[in-house]
Amino acid sequence: MQSWEFNNPVKIIYGCGSRKFLINSIKGLNILIVTTKRGRNFLENDSTIKEITRNAQWIDSIKPNPGINDLEKELNKQSNKKVESIIAFGGGSSLDSAKVIAAGLSSNLSEKSLYELIENPNYFLTKPLIPLYAIPTTAGTGSEVTPFSTIWDYDNKKKLSLQHKYLYPKYAIVDPELTYDIPFEITASCGLDALNQALESIWNKNKTPFSTFSASRAIRLAIEALPRLNININDKEARLLISEASLFAGIAISQTRTAICHSISYPLTAKFGVMHGLACAFTMHSVAKKVNDYDSNCFSSVLKEMNLNSSTLLIEKIKTIVEILNVKERVINSFSNRNEVFELIDEMITPGRSDNFTMPINKNLIKNILEESF
Repeated sequence: MQSWEFNNPVKIIYGCGSRKFLINSIKGLNILIVTTKRGRNFLENDSTIKEITRNAQWIDSIKPNPGINDLEKELNKQSNKKVESIIAFGGGSSLDSAKVIAAGLSSNLSEKSLYELIENPNYFLTKPLIPLYAIPTTAGTGSEVTPFSTIWDYDNKKKLSLQHKYLYPKYAIVDPELTYDIPFEITASCGLDALNQALESIWNKNKTPFSTFSASRAIRLAIEALPRLNININDKEARLLISEASLFAGIAISQTRTAICHSISYPLTAKFGVMHGLACAFTMHSVAKKVNDYDSNCFSSVLKEMNLNSSTLLIEKIKTIVEILNVKERVINSFSNRNEVFELIDEMITPGRSDNFTMPINKNLIKNILEESF
């Protein structure tokens, strides 16, 4: 029997209206809210929880794919303020930014250098961080239940990752109502990210029975939700399905981390600005076919969850989603010619991601995946 471990210390509160939990939980605390301009406007006008914004401190400058220099400036502004709890409100960028801010404020960093923190997190993070309440307003990254944070070094055009056991939020409050008004483009990219994360946990060397269960459920929910949202962006039941899919995908990758699709995606985002979910989904169908040829039993738990008779049917469903959401066309429109992408193959083999993949990795495999994806 396989030996395995599971640890996820995040208390999860899921359901429509669950954001009400915040009101009593943070009463009397000095709070810092990390969000976007849009997120701040929502919170200050939301009849359910607007009272939490009274006397709150704010970082409301978060942008998609947050840059390390911007976060460092915000961190230094907060360094002399008393913060007892942090609320991360928004998409994955806001949640990841809040984790970095919490780590910076809670550590013994000299002059709050985030590069130092990322290079040696175990040295600087020696005690639990300021309690973090993670409230996603998109359904995709699963950051509310992971110990990872992704930020970007735009000067050098590369992705940076901070990982540590103390980066887990204290609470994840997943309220699908917060996703109802998200535009289609963001809904699609985030939903694709959730589906891809779940698949990445399946074709993963680090998978366990529990991560496989979580990922399989996420795949079923996402494959049901995404075509419905493509037809009707206001389908509230589909919003609930994709929110739950994102949550379960996050739980899965909190144990396994991501793999080859994410590894390939990072230069596409850093160099060409491709939305993260689209960049990951670009190679998803090709990778699924290769994994099935390599290990025909890899998808067995997913087939059982979805009541499918063969992995061919599953791969066809993945292909259909990639096609109806126009993933290929939307990615290709981000660069002038495909040779620009093939020149980045060396950068697509990312330690800590590509080496989680169940198959042996080499440049020829990456090249072939890209050729099939085009």
